[in-house]
Amino acid sequence: MKHIATLSLLLGLTLAFTASCSKDDQELPAPAPEPTMTYSRSIVYQDNGQHRDTTFQAAQSQAYVTQTAQSLVVGVNPATSSESISFELSRPKLPAALTGTYTLQTLRDQTLDAASTYQYRQPESLGGGSILYPSSMQHVTGRLVISSYDAKRQLLSGTYTATLTGASDPTVAYMTFPKRKCDITVSGTFANIPVRAVQ
Repeated sequence: MKHIATLSLLLGLTLAFTASCSKDDQELPAPAPEPTMTYSRSIVYQDNGQHRDTTFQAAQSQAYVTQTAQSLVVGVNPATSSESISFELSRPKLPAALTGTYTLQTLRDQTLDAASTYQYRQPESLGGGSILYPSSMQHVTGRLVISSYDAKRQLLSGTYTATLTGASDPTVAYMTFPKRKCDITVSGTFANIPVRAVQ
């Protein structure tokens, strides 16, 4: 009888432990999806239509999203940091869901949704340093699309495209004059990028 009672007690404890483990397993949140991003840049020279195109895939790119009470900034760049693009939105003007299609500000209209800055870092052979192309000083068309926002995990996804019309050629030494005029288009995607709060 004692033997049967002991077995019953052990069986009961085993079942309780198994049920407890199963319940714990079910309550674990699913792992966050991996962030992915793409980045493509095309330079088309206005004088002869010559192209300089480069596409970087997810393994070659990185992205970030930062947020303050005043702004939300989305940035994407090749891992080499040879160039980058960023978009800044006014946080108080954004809907709670963050999703939407946002037009890019340009030299002639700073009232549009997002300020953008394209940056091209020159190699040391051309003098080094970075050339900045802010939308406040450039003719820019394009848009930033925030397609989804996972508020629970704070992950942002979307697409972007920006065309700088009549920009100075970034691929020649900074002191070269006159510089050829070109149209620079940067486009790509970003998915599951963590939104990081900054001061």
